[in-house]
Amino acid sequence: MRKLFQNIRNVRVCENPFWRFRNSIRGTPTSRQKECRNRKMGFPFAKAFLGLAVPYTAYALYISLQSNREITEREGQLQNKKSMDFADTLIKYSQLQILGRFENPFTEYRIQTIYEFFFNRLVEVFERNRGGIPVQQSAMDELMPVHKPTWASGENTECEAKLTYEVLGPEQVPAPQRAEKLPPLHVTWLGQSCSYIVYRGVKILTDPLMSDYLLHEKLGPKRITKMPVQPEEIPAPDVILVSHNHPDHLDEVSMKQWGSGNSAALWIIPKGLGEYVQRHGVERYVELSWWDTCRLKFQGTGEIPLSLDVVCTPAMHWSGRSLFDTNRSLWASFLLRDNGMPVLFHAGDTGYVADLFVRIKERFGAGVKLALLPCGQYCPEWHQKPRHISPSEVLKVMKDMEASNVLGVHWGTFVLSGEYFREPKEKLELLAEFEGVKDKCYCPELGKTTTIH
Repeated sequence: MRKLFQNIRNVRVCENPFWRFRNSIRGTPTSRQKECRNRKMGFPFAKAFLGLAVPYTAYALYISLQSNREITEREGQLQNKKSMDFADTLIKYSQLQILGRFENPFTEYRIQTIYEFFFNRLVEVFERNRGGIPVQQSAMDELMPVHKPTWASGENTECEAKLTYEVLGPEQVPAPQRAEKLPPLHVTWLGQSCSYIVYRGVKILTDPLMSDYLLHEKLGPKRITKMPVQPEEIPAPDVILVSHNHPDHLDEVSMKQWGSGNSAALWIIPKGLGEYVQRHGVERYVELSWWDTCRLKFQGTGEIPLSLDVVCTPAMHWSGRSLFDTNRSLWASFLLRDNGMPVLFHAGDTGYVADLFVRIKERFGAGVKLALLPCGQYCPEWHQKPRHISPSEVLKVMKDMEASNVLGVHWGTFVLSGEYFREPKEKLELLAEFEGVKDKCYCPELGKTTTIH
């Protein structure tokens, strides 16, 4: 009872004009007044937080439930759940949109909320020597040697042919054909998922990243390894493949360098990304949805036109450069084909899906000449697994696609996760040795041009 009267008196102190007037004359606020003032000051912040958290939580829950519902409905439409028929593949793994944003149609995926995102960022603050970066630059140079690229080992990279293209729907792509032997492919890893490929004289750049910082010229995570070359030293690419719009897969420097003018490339990008790249000066681009194909035709003087297909294939990831454009554009992987045969698979960023890569193989052919697969940014596993594959999963993808060669990328460039920065390379190459494919599956050195025969 005494406590009840005490609470009533506290309320009177806060609300009664007489008490407020008396205390104002005395000059010094009472402890009860201070307590009341603190309560009033804290209440708007709590109200604002709840005003944002409650609707966002409801939105995230709705997206999760709707995604699961759509996945279940698609599963129900399949005549045979184990069938690898392309018609079933289109039902199961066509792109998914909910409330105007793209979502993942995979049972393996778990939606990442802002709560999880910021909790993981908070945990990172307390990690000591995150990534295990050596203090001395000389030690870093020894661990991560940087080479001067040779690009194509003497092959002519000056393509004078006129490039035209057309977009084909999922059903218009020819079935895989047998070829005696595909010509060699030259690949140079420039960091993260950025690689420079020369095939039949055609120059292809994947997920262009030329910046030292991720967010701005001097803001964001900084590169831990040097760029092998400056953008102006790179032979202008004919085609640029962008898997998604995350800052470590697409930067403004690249769009400025190869977006317009004499060095302008054809940018092949996922659906919804066109407005962004156009705003940053890219004049020539084509947007693709999952399973669409961009047929490239190179017409030279007096020569038979060279025709290559770039197929936009699914990936399990997400997109966004800020909190406000999350999943506004699609994410994807790409498969380059020559005369119906798979030449290059660029995975970009993806988690592992049990039957996705098998379905890609069944549709477009086994034995892709080279697969560029991400092998880093997988720690902590509880947070990263739905969006990034680990070294052990790289070998699973290699088996699923029956890839002839694999290069592990997306590591050793920035510290974006908890593992030791060289762990992806060391673990992948150790596992590849156990599997007996150490000469076919490994991590490249920065700037070193490798020829795949």
